[in-house]
Amino acid sequence: MRAVPLSSTAVASPPPPPCCEHDRSGGVRAYVTLHALRRFGDRICGLEDQLAGFDDLDAVDAMQAAGIEVGRIRDWLAFYGGVGARHGADAVCRDGVGIVLQGDRVVTVLSRRGIRR
Repeated sequence: MRAVPLSSTAVASPPPPPCCEHDRSGGVRAYVTLHALRRFGDRICGLEDQLAGFDDLDAVDAMQAAGIEVGRIRDWLAFYGGVGARHGADAVCRDGVGIVLQGDRVVTVLSRRGIRR
């Protein structure tokens, strides 16, 4: 199996999030897993009790039904995860959110509970 550099797999990227002052992504965006989106809902949005018992797909559907802009969350995680992946990081911390990477994929999100809620 031949390794492909991250930069060659990048397709037309959406613009960086409005909060971004300097775009150092090089156009690279990370792939955001359903599990990472669900954990963002649990740990950042405080929906752990409401999403209990759902699998990741159903939890993301419930977040969308509740009016949470899952697409914007996915774009935000993809942008900052892509910056980390481009520089070979295992994780990125942005605005108190820990974005955990495996290669070019955002696999989960961490947060210090007392700070975010």
